[in-house]
Amino acid sequence: MAALAAAVLLLELTFIRLVPAEVRAISYFTNLLLMAAFFGLGLGCILQDARRLGWLVPAGCAGVLAFVLATRGLVVHAEGAVHLWLQYGDLIGQARRLPLVPVAATAFLLSALPFVGLGQALANEMNHHPRLRGYGFDLGGSLLGTLVFTLASFLQLPPWVWPPLLLGGWAALFVRGWGKRALCLAVGLAFLVLARAPHPSAWSPYYLVQHQRDAHGLRVFVNSSFHQYALDFSASDPESERIQDMLLAKWGRLYDLYQEHHGGQPPRKVLILGAGTGNDVNVALSRGAEEVVAVEIDPVILGLGQRENPSRPYASPKVRAVVDDARHFLRASEERFDLIVFATIDSQVLLSGAANLRLENYVHTVESLRAARERLTPEGMVGVYYSVLRPWLRGRVYSTVEAVFGAHMRIETFDTPFLFNTLIVGAPAHPALKDNRFDLARYAGQRPSSDDWPFLYLERPTIAPLYLQLAAIVGLLIGGAFVVLRRRHGSGAGSYASFFFLGLGFTLLESSAIVRLSLLFGSTWTVNAVVFASVLLTVFLANLAVLRERAPSLRVAWAGLLLSVLAGYLVPVGALVELATPLRVLLAGLAITAPVFCAAICFSRLFARQETTGYALGINLIGAMCGGLLEYASMLIGMRAVWLVVLGVYALACVTSPWARARVEEAS
Repeated sequence: MAALAAAVLLLELTFIRLVPAEVRAISYFTNLLLMAAFFGLGLGCILQDARRLGWLVPAGCAGVLAFVLATRGLVVHAEGAVHLWLQYGDLIGQARRLPLVPVAATAFLLSALPFVGLGQALANEMNHHPRLRGYGFDLGGSLLGTLVFTLASFLQLPPWVWPPLLLGGWAALFVRGWGKRALCLAVGLAFLVLARAPHPSAWSPYYLVQHQRDAHGLRVFVNSSFHQYALDFSASDPESERIQDMLLAKWGRLYDLYQEHHGGQPPRKVLILGAGTGNDVNVALSRGAEEVVAVEIDPVILGLGQRENPSRPYASPKVRAVVDDARHFLRASEERFDLIVFATIDSQVLLSGAANLRLENYVHTVESLRAARERLTPEGMVGVYYSVLRPWLRGRVYSTVEAVFGAHMRIETFDTPFLFNTLIVGAPAHPALKDNRFDLARYAGQRPSSDDWPFLYLERPTIAPLYLQLAAIVGLLIGGAFVVLRRRHGSGAGSYASFFFLGLGFTLLESSAIVRLSLLFGSTWTVNAVVFASVLLTVFLANLAVLRERAPSLRVAWAGLLLSVLAGYLVPVGALVELATPLRVLLAGLAITAPVFCAAICFSRLFARQETTGYALGINLIGAMCGGLLEYASMLIGMRAVWLVVLGVYALACVTSPWARARVEEAS
């Protein structure tokens, strides 16, 4: 049971890393592959007593591999309000053109198939043991899988190493006949074809990173799309000098403005957020900076800049490189800077031309810029680079900066969008730095991006049509799963509603926990790994407490669950940010673990009473998948209001549980 659970977790994380890295359009759908895994597992558990479906494990993996190979470099498009600004043909060549939603739906279906076989096998294994004992081994295996994958990410192992190992183990333990075993192993080994990339590559904890040298510098691609360009400032041929002059005119404008308002003096100490391969570092040094702190979240991209950037900016003794999340560095640092540069950070280079897409950006928010303002020297300035193709998006960034700096700011635009075409400067101590009436009328008035509504790429609070289309497709699949459940279990299928709502609430709760802890401690892969591991450990301990009869009663657990979720809504993240680190860690940990522990107590107590494993566990996993869909509601209502949705979902879980019905019957 533990080995199966670990394999499920490893394969799930493999698909989550691998598919969006090779098929860039899939990255637009948050949690798509996670929902596919939940759906497949849930359906497999429901089909516990059906004909053996183990063949779906290699067949599904083969389908995912075929999908990746067929759609590498695929040009996707979406009609209506959604514009996807991605550069295609830059790695593979001219590719076919297909609509986005069918491609995403295909990825969902193929990714779900192997988990149907794994879910059925897991439910059958658990059914041979007492419920809570089997569930405990399941949780322990999932925790082990999380830790192993975290270690693999730390070691920068590519995700395609796992299918050969997992399918080899599946063939040895669950497949009969040498011919079938060989076929299963062959499918796993076929994933090694992904070891070949168009350019030199490495897997960071976040991306598939590739790079390519040309006559003018170093091109960097992440997840198969152009990301940044390290310019060779030492090249002296006419074309290189032309490119250098063009780009230095952009980068240098921020420093020109600084000197105009500081008597011709350059900034002495510069902080660069999103330093990447080092262009901004090089410019800061060339404009007279005496000290440069370069913050970059991705260690592989930073390493490329240190080793491969032809201008070698990181070799300067004036430069200090820091691997960290920009928000976390601003919160944790006590240093003051003359100039803080928000470089073309992370995903905005890839997607800044996109409209109505769900992509959280906690760097370009009011709270983030306010933290940057607090790190300025008395005469300091903040500069924000951005590449914008839509007027409303420029207005969104402008209004966000204006919310922090008021009238003490200026916007400047450039004709070419390469690298960036917008510069916004804020300087609280310089009243002379302000915009003209034309720019104020054109760009001001948009809703600022905030930690509660961090969707920089949404024109307005809404759920994009392409997500609604995908939700409709997934909804049909969920309806099919309920039909299967009803046919296999008769009229008693309705008694599992509480398990459905518990699963739905758990996914929402976990995603809310990740957001909250990321804002408090940084949005790095290590924080995410700690959250996942902590949640699984909390659930494991709750199940163990129920197993050993040391857990609170259902009445206490339900009350604790609802009260702790309500507290999560009433206590905003901002109230914890200002606390001392030990107290912040303690309270943040309690805010997350308390509702998870109480929900796990409720689940384990109800699960222990089930005659069979598959139905309850399967419907719980289907509910978890629905939670991934319901999470898109945050685009409309904001992140904090999601806690109220969680509260309502868990209230439904309580009132539909057999425990609640028993209390009603006793009262009547």
